Amino acid sequence: MASSHESQTAEFIRKYLPEATVHVPDLSIDPNIAFPQIETYLAEHPIDIIIGHSLGGFMAQKFRGRKKILLNPSLGMSYMYLFQGDNKYKEARADGNQIWHVEKHMCKKYKEMQRVQYDDLTEEEDRLTVGMFGRVDFMTRMAAHWFKQHYSHRFFMPGGHYPPEASIRDFVVPMIRKMMQND
Repeated sequence: MASSHESQTAEFIRKYLPEATVHVPDLSIDPNIAFPQIETYLAEHPIDIIIGHSLGGFMAQKFRGRKKILLNPSLGMSYMYLFQGDNKYKEARADGNQIWHVEKHMCKKYKEMQRVQYDDLTEEEDRLTVGMFGRVDFMTRMAAHWFKQHYSHRFFMPGGHYPPEASIRDFVVPMIRKMMQND
């Protein structure tokens, strides 16, 4: 939600999986803009696995038929109302913009998307989707429970909402490798 192409998680994945190309586009916070941005990006780049963290995990879940890892996904997007107004990004963005803005219509759209996020799940979709959760993630603490009600592949790792380097190295990167072998 407040991240960018300079995500620490992406940097750790690059460090421990140097043979991979890691794409991290800067996306709009507005779901009406972000989802078309993602669709265009996926159409233009060969992406084997989508990895989404937090809000990115919520967004990644929507791309049916693709391998994906959801890291501490924000599956309960109703909280977006708390961020109405201007907010500051954590990292620099390619466009130089350091402010993200949440409007009421965006909150309503996320809430609407939350209501249908598990619709049309199939066995194949379950096979393609992995959820990885920090044991002490207090920002999305209910997400692991909600995830388990709909998906089979839930794993816990040390750390909180922002996975520490050791969790990326010891849990996320091995999961990426495992998913790549299962082609």
